[in-house]
Amino acid sequence: MSHSREDVDPVRVLLADDHPGVRLGLRKLLEHEPGLTVVGEAQNGHEALHLTEQLTPDILLLDIEMPVMNGIEAIRRLRERNVDINILAIGSHDAKAYIQEILNCGVSGYIVKDEAADLLTQAIRQIHQGATTTWLSRQTQDRLSRYD
Repeated sequence: MSHSREDVDPVRVLLADDHPGVRLGLRKLLEHEPGLTVVGEAQNGHEALHLTEQLTPDILLLDIEMPVMNGIEAIRRLRERNVDINILAIGSHDAKAYIQEILNCGVSGYIVKDEAADLLTQAIRQIHQGATTTWLSRQTQDRLSRYD
């Protein structure tokens, strides 16, 4: 029986979203995928900072709109601390200025919540495998190019 790298070394994901139902849905989606494991959950940016440093996940799936500390501030603080983490930001907006601000913080990708069910695992795998460009769905890329 052959084992893929993911069988031996699963992608460790930390979920950060202020809505318990969203976290539960994301956890269920990810746990049904071979080679992905959820190592923790945070309900705000402050918890996401703490758990990222404590649990050292491979990917931080980070909601942008959260109380206490929003996702953009959490990203900035992680980058200031030189924490080596791939961050996949998730949000509900697709406005160019909004997405551009997120991308400028140094994330590995951005996904709109409406696309998560279909594209989340693909995004996580591509980012973990070392995608050389920031991951954006084709739909988000198209939206951004229309604004130019």
